[in-house]
Amino acid sequence: FACGCSPGGRSLTCPSFPAFPVPLAVFLTGSDRIPIYGMSSLRIIIQSTPSGEQYLPVAHTCYNLLDLPKYSSKEILSARLVQAIDHYEGFSLA
Repeated sequence: FACGCSPGGRSLTCPSFPAFPVPLAVFLTGSDRIPIYGMSSLRIIIQSTPSGEQYLPVAHTCYNLLDLPKYSSKEILSARLVQAIDHYEGFSLA
């Protein structure tokens, strides 16, 4: 990230995001690997969507793009994001 994030164990540390967990990185990028040019080369785009609070965030891993509905509170945002990450299945080819 441009903010100076760096890997550290099972999480990525960033001044703006104290603990950037590996599951979130996998959800957003589709990979559990650090980019070859380091975390500073990773650009994640977060865009607001007009969908309602009942919808989960959607990650477009090819573009490192996160569609994030407008939630009315941080608690709802956190709950929906955790739910989306917990149900992420990745690229199942079996």
